[in-house]
Amino acid sequence: MESSATFAFLATSDLARQSIRLVLILASIALVGVGFVQWFWLDRAFDMKALQFNQSVKIALTSTAQRMLDYNHNKTKLLDPVSQLADDYFVVRVDDVIDANLLEIFLREEFQKSHLRIDYEYGIYDCSTDKMVYGNYIALNTEVRDSIGSELPKWQNQTYYFGVRFPSRDSTLVSQMGIWLFSSGVLAFVFIFMIIAMVMILKQKRLSEIQKDFINNMTHEFKTPLSSILASVETIRTAMEQEGTMTTRIGRYLGIIHTEGKRLQNQVEAVLKMANLETTSLKKEEINLNEVIAGAVDATDAAIHTANGKITVDLPEEAVRIHADSLHLSNVISNLIDNALKYNNGIPDVKIRLKQVGKQAVLSIADNGIGISKEQLPRIFDKFYRVPTGNVHNVKGFGLGLFYVKSVITAHHGRIQAHSEPGKGTTMVITLPSVQG
Repeated sequence: MESSATFAFLATSDLARQSIRLVLILASIALVGVGFVQWFWLDRAFDMKALQFNQSVKIALTSTAQRMLDYNHNKTKLLDPVSQLADDYFVVRVDDVIDANLLEIFLREEFQKSHLRIDYEYGIYDCSTDKMVYGNYIALNTEVRDSIGSELPKWQNQTYYFGVRFPSRDSTLVSQMGIWLFSSGVLAFVFIFMIIAMVMILKQKRLSEIQKDFINNMTHEFKTPLSSILASVETIRTAMEQEGTMTTRIGRYLGIIHTEGKRLQNQVEAVLKMANLETTSLKKEEINLNEVIAGAVDATDAAIHTANGKITVDLPEEAVRIHADSLHLSNVISNLIDNALKYNNGIPDVKIRLKQVGKQAVLSIADNGIGISKEQLPRIFDKFYRVPTGNVHNVKGFGLGLFYVKSVITAHHGRIQAHSEPGKGTTMVITLPSVQG
């Protein structure tokens, strides 16, 4: 039985690991794919902006060259006078004398017509010196710089021409891609967020695997020796009673071993139930809640008898049917009954009542125990939390019982409420969606 449960646990764990791994791989592929697509369209958008810019520049420079010829009374009609030597550098063939002052005026006017609000520098080729001269830097968006027109590269065709360069071309084009930059920024934020999330998931996955390995090892290392200890104690007790060698002192020690062994076994079972809830999916099916409650009460009959308590069960004649995992739900009821018996300084009196209220199944488990203070009540469902009892430590545990109860009820889309008053007992009210109603 134990080996089959362990195998099921391991199989579920492996399946969960494979699912997480698959999700991470698919998420990584999706992120890379989206990033590639975004970069592709961003590059295309930049190329489109560059093409529009180049066309506008060529139109403006062609008009400038033609105006220069008209000013010189040159009847020549220029045919494609603009050559682009680099992304940011254009040369314009004029085939006539170029007046530097007029050139600057014409460039300003034509660039303004073409809505080219961008810094530029220009220079004029001097045939006598074989250099670019009369250069100037026109700053529209930045601080004015010294003339660097003489630094412009020459064109291989030695004729009358001028050159224009746009040093801030790339940055200007990028600044005009508002929506694309915004979408890329959002994508970058999402990308970074997803990377961080994936790293956290991997870390959590690692921690979860460590936890699962620990629980699995604890199952093997604790349950088997404990079962052997308890079986040995019973064997010794039976043999000594048959031989008549049992003494009061030995009987007391054997009783302590048996009691503490059972307590430790119960704590191991509690941890395992919690682990199974966290690592496996609920096997929900339509069940008769009346039968589940009756079965849980029968299972705790020995504990009730030992505590000299009594339990009253009030179930409706018509079956209350719900979609639930009968095993975990039965554990919930057993846990609550067990708490009602343990946290009681007198004779336990437990009252269980089930009723159908509209589309809800309402289950209440009330006791006459020590109760819980108003300050402690909101925390009783927290993991590993135990209500302080001063110097009284007759009730042992890990603080997992009510956390397990709350987790199971939440997983069934229900809710649990605790009503308690010190010295007057506690009532747990569970509400679950029912099939009928």
